[in-house]
Amino acid sequence: MHFSNFTNIFNFSEPNQHNASMVAYPKLLLTALLLTLSTVAFSQESLMKEMDTALLRKLIDTAKAYYPKVKTFNHTVNIAEEGVKKAKLSWYDLLTYSFSYSPSNATTIVSPTLSGMQFGLYFNIGNLLLKPHNIKQAKSELEIAKLNQQEYNLAIEAEVKSRYYRYVQQLTVLKLQRETLLDIDALHKQAKYRFEKGEETLENYTKAIVELNGQRQTILSAEGFVLIAKSTLEEIIGKKLEDIH
Repeated sequence: MHFSNFTNIFNFSEPNQHNASMVAYPKLLLTALLLTLSTVAFSQESLMKEMDTALLRKLIDTAKAYYPKVKTFNHTVNIAEEGVKKAKLSWYDLLTYSFSYSPSNATTIVSPTLSGMQFGLYFNIGNLLLKPHNIKQAKSELEIAKLNQQEYNLAIEAEVKSRYYRYVQQLTVLKLQRETLLDIDALHKQAKYRFEKGEETLENYTKAIVELNGQRQTILSAEGFVLIAKSTLEEIIGKKLEDIH
């Protein structure tokens, strides 16, 4: 809306004695609106100043240490590392040992046996051919596990940043709304004072009460958004914000 149209709504022409009190409250509202707009602009410029990079780094590290799915990827890497070790140690599977002992010296045509102890050593050619492939496959599985872990670490870092930025944003909005409440409360007190002296109309005084109650409800909503943003941030870091030092 153009500013000239905005002023026409409040009828800022030269007031006469009859409508002086009717004009007073809209003028006060316009003053509060201009103060609020300037506060909004300042808040937009100073939002980055509210960011604590050291705290954000701690939040990311905490999420990587406590978030359950991060631990799942860590265990997956450990299992893959054990798989590589197992594949390398299985060279002994290529050899098969056998031992037999026959205490009897008797032999028969049906079942001839040798007396004493017999040892056997067999070499499995099939396992030998598969051995390099098994080791290579185990190493590939380990590499895939590590890449998945790295990918998730990047994803959770981005998610922590997003939730932290949202939390700071909601805190800044709440701060702004509380500052606006002070301005509206001052207008309400002034309107009440003028009304009690007979210098303000009941309509304008009622508007001041409605504005004040409306702003109080806005603050309640803003406080709820802060709590929700805080809860979602704590959910991913696995700790209360108060416990992060």
